[in-house]
Amino acid sequence: MPKRSPIELVAEERGTVLITALFFFLFLGGLCSLLLFVGQVGLTKMKAQQTADLVSKGARAAGKWTETGEDGKRRTILFATRAEALRQGVHIVRGAREEAELLVDRNRSAFPQSVAAVSAIHQKGERRYLYRQGIYHVVLELESEWELFWQSVRSTLRRVSQSGS
Repeated sequence: MPKRSPIELVAEERGTVLITALFFFLFLGGLCSLLLFVGQVGLTKMKAQQTADLVSKGARAAGKWTETGEDGKRRTILFATRAEALRQGVHIVRGAREEAELLVDRNRSAFPQSVAAVSAIHQKGERRYLYRQGIYHVVLELESEWELFWQSVRSTLRRVSQSGS
């Protein structure tokens, strides 16, 4: 069998190597796209949880008031707004809900551009008993639009955080 040059071998293939290489690169590009998508979603989830934790702890610290009852027991309560605290004769800088709104607004820039809207549900829909127990509960909802291949995918991420005794 005579020895053939590489040019003759490539000419004999008639494009099958090119088609196989194109298929391989398309497959590899799709796999990279999926991996980047999963990484973006994971990063957004992590930032959302960090923000939810920050909001719940900051809001609780801002609206917290500790008092000692007649029986000698210490009791912690939260005030939703500064006006509510002033009506009770307590002087605080900002209420828990006011601080939470401020923290959510200030941390919107931490999320990627794919996050279209950030909303917060405070105290499970403003349940008063949570304030009286000194607990602050927040749910962050992020509506995102992700680019995946040639489509755009909409998703909603929910992260919950609670601080209190």
